[in-house]
Amino acid sequence: MDKNITVLETKNISKSFGKVKALKDVNFSLYRGEIHGLLGENGAGKSTLMKVLYGLYSADQGDIFINDNKVNISSPLDSIKLGIGMIHQSSTLVPEFTALENVILGIEGKKLSLDLSGERIKVKKLANEFGLDFPLDVKVKNLSAGIKQKVEIIRALYRGAKILILDEPTTSLVENEFDQLLKSIKALVAEGVTVVFITHKIREVLQACDRASVLKDGEMMGTVSTTNTTKEELVEFMFQNKDIDVTDSALPVIELPEVKLSKEPVCSVKNISVKAQDKDGVNLQDISFDIYKGEIFGIAGISGNGQKEIAEAIINPRRINQGDIFINGESIAKLKTIEVFEKGLFYTPEDRKKEAILPSGTITENMLLGHHREKRFQHNGILNWNKITKEAQQSIREFQVKTPDEKTPIGDLSGGNIQRVVIGRALINELNLLITHNPTSGLDMGSVEFVFNKLVELKENNCGVLYINEDLDELMLISDRIGVVHAGKLVAIFTREQYDKYKIGSLMIGG
Repeated sequence: MDKNITVLETKNISKSFGKVKALKDVNFSLYRGEIHGLLGENGAGKSTLMKVLYGLYSADQGDIFINDNKVNISSPLDSIKLGIGMIHQSSTLVPEFTALENVILGIEGKKLSLDLSGERIKVKKLANEFGLDFPLDVKVKNLSAGIKQKVEIIRALYRGAKILILDEPTTSLVENEFDQLLKSIKALVAEGVTVVFITHKIREVLQACDRASVLKDGEMMGTVSTTNTTKEELVEFMFQNKDIDVTDSALPVIELPEVKLSKEPVCSVKNISVKAQDKDGVNLQDISFDIYKGEIFGIAGISGNGQKEIAEAIINPRRINQGDIFINGESIAKLKTIEVFEKGLFYTPEDRKKEAILPSGTITENMLLGHHREKRFQHNGILNWNKITKEAQQSIREFQVKTPDEKTPIGDLSGGNIQRVVIGRALINELNLLITHNPTSGLDMGSVEFVFNKLVELKENNCGVLYINEDLDELMLISDRIGVVHAGKLVAIFTREQYDKYKIGSLMIGG
């Protein structure tokens, strides 16, 4: 790392979205050939700052300098010409094109043609140089998350990137893939490339980065050398509280009550197979597992391997092609979703904004979703809005939703407060089983801790929980057992005593 050579610098960068100040006078610098961690909890401003550097957002004020020269970045094209590349959290590749076609797609002066032999040689050489090999002629839709990431990195390098921004690059990677990524990043740095590594996991910063800058609520808290800092110092920067107790993945430390498995499971899934409903879905094949009272049963897997289909099969069992599902020993295979819910089940889906709420509806209206047929919310067959409103007000207090009142459109709330409403809705009634998919995604520390505490309360009340998440750190923290799915099959079940990130991770990617 050339410690004295600054390749990029921002001075007093500010950015607002309406009344929300996402960045406040941020000063930030990068050295040539370093891995620079950009650390902060969800909503701290990490991605916003990098999107300003990549030309996706325009700063309201402040200046950007590349190699001591002031530059104007108003689009990604400007950024690319200046040697900046960005790998986003969600893939930007074209699924129907091959990996090779995706690398050269959009390069000025390059056209897709039948003869890609010249480009093939260049791309293969680049991939070999940095240990980022991938199958050039396979369509991207058939590649794993880890391989797609390699394609995106090579695409940025092919375009001449000397500063590479990786936005939460480990989100869809297992531990084995993280190790491989780190080797490749270090190979890039050895050739003078500068890497920005955006993450909220302290462990990754200390393991991978030379320096780390910490953002909180849009403000730069400080920059430190990772060789001269500690987890405790970074935690204090992130949360402005030196006494807070968090894991090295910046998750709240919790104490799980011990589970004594009952003889009979609250939910028993027996040899179910489900045919995918669309071309992007996954066929479930002979899935079996039990969930016991007071148990959090985690489902681990790379996104798109059948987790969502398992959840949807339980709440809509009439889709099952073979097998059966039992709740407290009673088959629900022929029941409608509303009848399944009446058995004491509830589901909080993966995408809270698209699948769990009506954004323009009030908090009260959204609290009612899934409960509108319940007799206690009706009077003579008509919805009793006075009673519904009181229930919503009580839930707002109990779940500490930050809102002016229950009449506020739910779409105006932050992600954390939306999730509090969604969980509050799920817990209106006493449950036998809660199915929850990525409930902490995008939430700040306080909201994550809130979700965990509610799950612990459910355990203590003998409710079973099916906990689906792609973050293995989180699954291992909160789950009593973990089932691993790959390509629509449940390939293994681990007890807490058997947890091993590398073993579970290997199974998640088909090992």
